[in-house]
Amino acid sequence: TFQVPARKEQCFYEDVQAEHEIEMDFQVVDGGDLDIDFQAFDTKLKRIAVNRRESYGSHTFTVKESGVYKFCFSNKFSKLTSKTVFMDVYLDDGVYTEDKAQEAAAEGASLHAGFTSLHKQVDNIKSQLFKTQVQLQLSKAQRNKDQKIQNSNKIRVDRWSMVQCVFMILMATVQVYLLKQLFKEDKTAKRQARI
Repeated sequence: TFQVPARKEQCFYEDVQAEHEIEMDFQVVDGGDLDIDFQAFDTKLKRIAVNRRESYGSHTFTVKESGVYKFCFSNKFSKLTSKTVFMDVYLDDGVYTEDKAQEAAAEGASLHAGFTSLHKQVDNIKSQLFKTQVQLQLSKAQRNKDQKIQNSNKIRVDRWSMVQCVFMILMATVQVYLLKQLFKEDKTAKRQARI
């Protein structure tokens, strides 16, 4: 979780090996309209993903060449408010390849079939656990965002209720005063009536 000040851009860099997979999720949890610009660039600074004024986003990239990948969050369109962004980047160690299978085959043909099956199952479980963890983190970020909105709305309702109460008391006071004035006898009119 980090802050992106108004009229600023913040970038993160990740060194990734070829044949690996990057899973990247972000969510704006506080600030303004809860929106931000996002861009991802490959090693040659070619744009590979874009989100314009989005609250959240999720991207998965398969890395074709090793190098540094760049992820940028821009709040340049906002003139006053900074944004708090939750970001999670997961680097998978690559999909199961034939190279790994050939390494297993070198150790023995009987181990090859067992290793291949076991490795695929472990990779699948690892991937599912990661996705579950990401969903839990996104859910937590969403809950925090909703709680901030709820607190803000509560403050607005409380202030408006106070204004309404003051207005009602003021109106009651004015009405009582007017009623007293209506039934108040005029002393000068009484004197003239006696004469």
